[in-house]
Order: sequence, then structure tokens, then C-alpha cells
Amino acid sequence: MNYSRHKAILKTTLVMALSLMAVFTSKAQPKSVGASFSISRIGIVYEHAFPESAAFLDVSVGAETAELFVGRKNYPGISASLTWNIIFKEWKSSEGNDIRLYAGPGASIGYSADFRDTDGVFFGLKGKIGGECVFARNAVISLSISPVIGSHLVSYPDHYTMKFYLNGIIYSLLPEIGLKYRF
Repeated sequence: MNYSRHKAILKTTLVMALSLMAVFTSKAQPKSVGASFSISRIGIVYEHAFPESAAFLDVSVGAETAELFVGRKNYPGISASLTWNIIFKEWKSSEGNDIRLYAGPGASIGYSADFRDTDGVFFGLKGKIGGECVFARNAVISLSISPVIGSHLVSYPDHYTMKFYLNGIIYSLLPEIGLKYRF
């Protein structure tokens, strides 16, 4: 696969993720924007809250860094994901700080190498479970895990191969730390 094809796939994924974010920013609801970090992924996160239903939408675009950090690749992949999270427990303090536990389903798509495999398109169902602390000064710190159960499609010169996406399970147990600003 040549460099121009990689570049076109990366641009398409980024445009899709930005379009999704634009759709959900139109209403005046609490929102957060920030970054998430783990060994397997570094990303930009947008969170849109729906207070009347105790839920929030989480949209992220990121670099898939798992194979880069273990030394099997010289460049990261790219991904976009969307999860619908439901807050199932919340504690409020008198100082205005909140602690929330949440979980929810979603989807993920991207272009990356899989575990000890070549580059390809991956897609699948994503789950997310985590907790976050919302401070009175609008800072949000979160900790979550996000497994992806999906497929990895690889293009070879004479055929295509679809396999189970191993990185979605192997590296999902590594926690992801999020730092966001709420507005």
C-alpha cells in the first residue's frame, strides 16, 4: 500500500470524526473537550452531556500507538470512535465537585496495524467503562478502559484478508487517562 493511499484514508477518517462532532455541538448542553492518553492510544476527545437523561456522548479521534510503542512499527495508525455512556452512579460534594461512574456501547473505525500484522482498516463495536471527576473549576479527569470487538481488513497485492482485530482486546485492558475542560 503506498503513502498516498494511507494519506487519503487518514484524511477521510478525520473528516468523518469532525463531522460527527459538529452535529452534536449545535445545542446548548454541557460539553467537554480535551485529550486522552494510554500506551495503546493518544487522542482528542469531545464529550457532549445530556443532563436530562444522565448520559453523555463521547467522540474521539486518535493515534493508535500500540504497535509503535512495542517497536513493531515506525508510525502510528489513526482511529475515530463514538460511545454513548450512561452515568450509573454519581456523588456530589458540597464544594461543587462530582464523581461519576459510567459505561456504554459504541463503535470504532480506523486504519492501523494489528497485533504482529500489517496495516489495514479495522472496525467494530466498542464498549467503555470508567469513572471521572468533574471539578468545580470545570476541569475533568477520567480513567477508563475501552475494548473493541471487531474485524481487521488487510489488502495484499492479490487478495484481501479479514481477521479478528486483536489489538482491540489485547491493549484494551490498559487504562486510558483523560484530561478535559468543561464549558
